[in-house]
Amino acid sequence: MELDATAHWEEPSVATGETIIVGAGPAGLACAAALRAEGCHSVVLEAQDTLAASWRRHYERLRLHTAKAHSALPGRPMPADFPRYPSRLQVIEYLEDYARANDVQIEFGKRVASIRKAADWVVETADGDVFESSAVIIATGLSNAPIRPHWAGQETFEGNIIHSREYRNALALNARRILVVGFGNSAGEIALDCAEAGLEVAMAVRGPVNVVPRELLGVPTATIAILQRHFPYRVVDAVNAPILHMRYRDLEGLGLRRSRQGPLASMMERDRTPLIDIGTIAKIREGRIKVFPAIEMSVGSRVHFANGESADFDAIVLAAGYRPALETLLPDFDERFQGAVKPRRGELHPAKDGLYFCGFNPATTGLLRQIGIEALQIASSIAKSKSASA
Repeated sequence: MELDATAHWEEPSVATGETIIVGAGPAGLACAAALRAEGCHSVVLEAQDTLAASWRRHYERLRLHTAKAHSALPGRPMPADFPRYPSRLQVIEYLEDYARANDVQIEFGKRVASIRKAADWVVETADGDVFESSAVIIATGLSNAPIRPHWAGQETFEGNIIHSREYRNALALNARRILVVGFGNSAGEIALDCAEAGLEVAMAVRGPVNVVPRELLGVPTATIAILQRHFPYRVVDAVNAPILHMRYRDLEGLGLRRSRQGPLASMMERDRTPLIDIGTIAKIREGRIKVFPAIEMSVGSRVHFANGESADFDAIVLAAGYRPALETLLPDFDERFQGAVKPRRGELHPAKDGLYFCGFNPATTGLLRQIGIEALQIASSIAKSKSASA
């Protein structure tokens, strides 16, 4: 399916019967464009005053961890002059261009407070606006509400404690001794950023980890994952295990515990994404980043760890991830998900009631690629539903 890349930007307007999309990030934009290609109208409700708001507040050095060839949204490749791994600002530039090219209608400053089912779906915003539609797509994503771990004595810490969501660059920390809590991709890159800036850096890593390189012999690992995607994930993990073990055979000696589950099994069964290594492990090997286990407590600037060690820090960056926070949107959240925090993997239209979810499935082949696949599937489903009811 080809999307029209020649359309022009227009001021948004709301029309009866349009599909309502919540969130103007990559998932929301991709769904709007895919719907347009199907001949269906949509309106995107965005809480902030700009699209791609989460990308704008990410730390400055961020680049895509997946190659641009696998990161474009439906119908519009990333520019040829972009590097293989586009920067945060280049991704924002691409998303702005994507919205203009596909005539995406966005209502800014519309923070959705409630999505409930009546005769149709009723979407209410915090400022009192009400939208109705037979179809709603929630595209707010996995990284909606930051997770902030707590430990005994945390309130006595004498320096700044921020979430990775608030981290911009090493200089802005105004600190010399930095502790990064977590071992996901944000944690790894923030620790690397601080180490490269000459700061004293440590990471507190609570559990076992998986690490994969961004490239193998010059080939992006996402490309390899795409080629392997039709095989059972446990078989893929078994095939890849010797290569990963050879590349990272010294993890235990670096103070890290290797997960018994392979990267794919951990992602598919526990939604745990591996660290895509862009240099963090090398800095740990060099001693530029020290690894501690979980935090047990802190007293003033002194942080005590589970292995009995302790050290002083000036600032702590909590990089323990996010949660979708769908309960803030759906009054029937508990009934709908029964203890889960989001739809089960692969479920885009769980209850078959006109409520769709895009961007809630982490993927080793790249989240933006996965978003594009989901957007096309959702748009096709909505178009078929509208055609059947016409």
